[in-house]
Amino acid sequence: MIATRIVTGTLVFAAVASVGLAVFAAKQSPAPAAAPSPDAGALSPNVKVVIQTVPPEKAKVSWGKKPIGLIKGKNKPLILERPRDSGPMDVVIRADGYLPVHTRAYTFTDFKLYVKLTKLEEKKSLFGYREALPDAGAPEAGAAAAMGPPAGPPMAPGDAGAPR
Repeated sequence: MIATRIVTGTLVFAAVASVGLAVFAAKQSPAPAAAPSPDAGALSPNVKVVIQTVPPEKAKVSWGKKPIGLIKGKNKPLILERPRDSGPMDVVIRADGYLPVHTRAYTFTDFKLYVKLTKLEEKKSLFGYREALPDAGAPEAGAAAAMGPPAGPPMAPGDAGAPR
């Protein structure tokens, strides 16, 4: 008798749950849209990579050692066409009077890259800047002789690793 009530209760619960899910799914499904055109979802095989400097200055752009183009100033960015998903491009932007900037451009989608240029005089404002160490130069030939012989008694050839 108890087993019959459990089975009946489970069946009623399953029926109510399935009706509730059907109603919920009907409310959530969007209205049928017009048939999509065959070209609507297709991605182009190429992407555009646009590189512009801030402030807008004339600059040379290279990919490794290979020059790939020029940024010609205000409203004249460098526009590159690359195959989609062909991998990242590590580029270097060089402008006269500014520090060179090493950065990366991606090719998985159209990409706009704005590069902040820093004037040579303002390089101290960059995070991680270090003053250049002064060149100490080569030691003088007589400096080692002026220091004198090493302290302590001379070691015999067999005593090189022996403790004292």
